[in-house]
Amino acid sequence: MDTIVAILEENLIFLLRIMLAALCGALIGIEREHRTKVAGLRTHILISIAASLMMIISKYGFLDALSVPGTSVDISRVAAGIITGVGILSGGIIFIGKRGNVSGITTAAGIWATIGIGMAIGAGMYVVGIGVAILVEIIQNIRSKGMESTHHPYYITIILQLENGDEPFDMLEDFVSEYNLNLKEIKWERKSKKERTVRCVIRVPARYDHDEILKKITSIPEVVSCNIASDE
Repeated sequence: MDTIVAILEENLIFLLRIMLAALCGALIGIEREHRTKVAGLRTHILISIAASLMMIISKYGFLDALSVPGTSVDISRVAAGIITGVGILSGGIIFIGKRGNVSGITTAAGIWATIGIGMAIGAGMYVVGIGVAILVEIIQNIRSKGMESTHHPYYITIILQLENGDEPFDMLEDFVSEYNLNLKEIKWERKSKKERTVRCVIRVPARYDHDEILKKITSIPEVVSCNIASDE
């Protein structure tokens, strides 16, 4: 009976570690979800849970095998396999657009950090895991709020729905000239005799803030879609 109670207590501690890892993953994932990135809240939670579980298995799952005479087990191989697996996962999140702009790097780096946090908590290093989770969250918010529009030019894809003449497109051209932007691509598509769709890609210098540009663009009623290509 005492043995069963001890096993249950030990497994309860393991489960609490996994739950704590899930909370740390959520802390990082909320910021990515808020910015509509490929890997959001659920992805980061699942990654952190999986890393914590694999670390627990790596550290404690083979203790009975080690007590068998003549048996040699490298318990670090499971943890090493986590690093290999996350490398493939992170690599799949990084995209290179047709204009050469790279996206997904920050999200991929965040996944690497989330894996490390989950492994640390799974190994019982609670202070390190929680501390790194808070540090990653702070860094991601500093990057997105303070530095995002000051380091790299970015692209905005705009779709206009024209029904009564070309006046909205003329307004967009005036806006491009006023801010000295670069109109990279224009694609016209006729839906009917009166209805047309125009897709434009504009390159915006780094000195302009996203909010300022978007506010100006969305003031044109015929704009039905607007998307920013970021390097994150």
